[in-house]
Amino acid sequence: MPRKHGVKALVIHKEKILLVLRDNIPTIAHPNTWNMPGGGIEEGESPEQALVRELEEEINLNPSSLINLGTTAYTDGNLVHRFHVPVTDKELPLIRLGNEGQKIGWFTLDELFKLNVSPHSFVYCATHEQDIRQILSDVPAV
Repeated sequence: MPRKHGVKALVIHKEKILLVLRDNIPTIAHPNTWNMPGGGIEEGESPEQALVRELEEEINLNPSSLINLGTTAYTDGNLVHRFHVPVTDKELPLIRLGNEGQKIGWFTLDELFKLNVSPHSFVYCATHEQDIRQILSDVPAV
């Protein structure tokens, strides 16, 4: 089965990261785990277009800013493009759970490491912990 390339968002407001608790459906990948919002890139979409679509579907966010964090290539040939999505105070009240997942939550990085996080999101955060801490400390309180 061919793999679909994907996108994930490190959605941040002040010093917290937004995660989505995946549905508890045994047939999906990593059910009932916390995950960064995102998903597959559809035919003809750029990674940025896919991320905007996924954020609108999953958390009702039309982001005002996307900052490319790079691409991870996995051994199965899948590519995941990751973006930092800073959320403004104006955007914050618009965020709500969309058409996937059980709930959303805002967590510090230390709290994230104590959650049942999907494997790829956990490994990404652990591998890039210092970079994420820098992003979190640089986020202006707007």
